[in-house]
Formats: sequence, C-alpha cells, structure tokens
Amino acid sequence: MLLLDRYIVREFLLAFGYCLLAFVVLRVVFEMFETLRDFLYYGSPALVVAKYYLLFLPDAITVSAPVSVFFGLLFALVAMSKNSELIAVRAAGRSLFRACLTTMLSSVVVAAVVFSLNELLVPASNEQAKYLHERERITRKVEKGKVDALLVGVRMNMTYVNHREHRTWRFGSFNSKTLSGEDVIIDWHPTGQPEMSVHARFAYWVYDHWLFQRVRVIRYAPNPAGPVNVVQECFETWENPVFNDSPEDMELFQKKQPQFMTLPQLKRYLVLHPKEELSQIRFNLQQRFAYPWTCVVACLMAIPLGAGTGRRSPLVGVAMALTLFAIYLTINHFTAIFGKTGKLDAILAAWMANGIFTLLGLVMIWRVR
Repeated sequence: MLLLDRYIVREFLLAFGYCLLAFVVLRVVFEMFETLRDFLYYGSPALVVAKYYLLFLPDAITVSAPVSVFFGLLFALVAMSKNSELIAVRAAGRSLFRACLTTMLSSVVVAAVVFSLNELLVPASNEQAKYLHERERITRKVEKGKVDALLVGVRMNMTYVNHREHRTWRFGSFNSKTLSGEDVIIDWHPTGQPEMSVHARFAYWVYDHWLFQRVRVIRYAPNPAGPVNVVQECFETWENPVFNDSPEDMELFQKKQPQFMTLPQLKRYLVLHPKEELSQIRFNLQQRFAYPWTCVVACLMAIPLGAGTGRRSPLVGVAMALTLFAIYLTINHFTAIFGKTGKLDAILAAWMANGIFTLLGLVMIWRVR
C-alpha cells in the first residue's frame, strides 16, 4: 500500500470511528428513553440494566455502520479538499477512483463485518435483550403475587403448524425448559382430509420424537360406500416416530420475527412452512445480504460528493449528500414495504435501492475524476 493510500484510509477510518461512536451513542440514548423507565419501575439492579444495553450494542453498531461510512468519508474528503490535498493528488497524476480505491476496499471490509455481526451476534443479542426485559417484568409480578412462579417460562395455548407435513399441534401449556406439554391435540391431514387426531394429557420430547401419556387416538378411514369410518383407541402410553416435530422448530414458529433469526433459521422456516404467507421472511432473508452492501453504496456516494467541493462551498456538498441520502432512504423504505407485503419480488425489493445508487455513485465518480 502506497503512502497516499495509507493516508487517505487513515483519515477515513478516523472520521468513520468518530461518526460510528456518535451514532451508536444516539441509538443507545433513544433506547434508554423507551426502556429505562420500565427498568426503574421494575426495580431492576444496575447490573441487569447495564447488561440489557450491552446486548443492544451489536444491533446499534450494524444499524449505524452505513451512515457512519457515508458521513465519515464525506467529512474526511471535504477536509482534504478544503486543504487542497485532493488537488495535489490530481496534480500528481492520480485519478479520484484510484486515490479512493483503498477506501472502497475498506468499505467492503466494513460490510463484511456488518454481515458477520448480523449473523453471529445480532439475532441472539436481540432475543436475549427482549427476554431480559420480559423477565424483569414477570419477576416484578411474581414478587407482587400476580403470577405463579411455577408458570414463569411456560407458554399457554400454544399452536404450531407444520405446513410441510400437514400437522397442527395445540398445547394447553408448553414448557420450553422441560420440553413437555399438557392437554395436547394433534390433527394430521396429509392428503388434505383428516387421517388421524391425537388427544394426550401429557407429551414429552424424547431424543427425536414425542412420548404421549393418557392418550386417545382417533383414526379416520375413508369409506367409499358411506360415511367415514372412525376408529378410537385409548392408551396409557403411546408414541409414533412420525410425530418428530422438534421443540426447536416449534419455538422458531412462535418467533416469526426475522430480527431474532439467523440465516439457517430463516431458510429452515421457509422449508418447513412453504404454504404460509412468508413475504416478510423472504424479504428479510434477502435483506441479510443486501444490507451490508449499503456500506459500499455509502462509500461510492460520499466520494464524488466530498471530492467535488473544491470549487464550491462545502455546505453545498453536504446539502447534496443529505438530499441523496433522504432519496435513498425513501426508495429503500417503500421497496421494503412492497417486499414484505408480497407486492414486489423479495430479491428486487431488497436490492433495488442498492443497485440504483451503486450505479449512480460510479457514474458520479467517473464524472468528477
């Protein structure tokens, strides 16, 4: 790496770091406005509150990274242009594209880091933060005698639908810690018509299938000559390897919130429930790949806006930057709405704004040169 490349990258990373710190702090402060009052009301210990906001940090960093790249590079180039450093670069025969090439590569690295955080840390940290907030709320109710401590962690009246195997589960109560349920009803209709119904007082997950106790099994046998034959059998203990819907899949079905899912979980959800309206899941699956690229788009847009301020007031460049940034957010917002509602293909909705502004940024860089 040449001395000039190192200098430009250093100036960019320094400004990017300051911007990232500022935007992350703002995100945390806004979150405190929404949740700190709850923790004070619950009487939560200071360590619990601190843990909650630490869990919020990965999401705040990934959300703030693209805008930090944009404004960090913009401010760095405006300062270099104001000091006539960019004029010296061009006088030395170095094009704007070549001078900022290492900066573009740096934005690709930032995009890779954002992708990794979104996959490895953000879903788990968001879910843990939500669980922590909910736990504090329930704990206070338990202390006041409003909730039975034994019911904490138990989901009441839970429903799970396996669209692939055409099974519907209904639990009167489901305990995610012991992987057991009470008052279980399973309706199985693999051919579109009822074939079997299982009513169990208790159900336990045993390695790779469910074990039922105090069971009534109802089988529906088609009868071409008349009404459907109904056969009922009662068992004290009953099991069938066919009923292998795992508690993990059931919990995944209850989430239905992409921000709590990793890429493998999003893909598995689409496989398990192909007939469900999953436009939002499909869009968020594509958004996991498209969002990190926003860091590169921000870099491509900031280069011509920051480097082109030599003959005009820097405020003009900043105003143009804010205008383009607002247009980008508007396009991204509406395509996201259309993508989540199924009115626009998920791939097109996730990548449209990035595609338009990537081409626009390259054209603007070529024109500035």
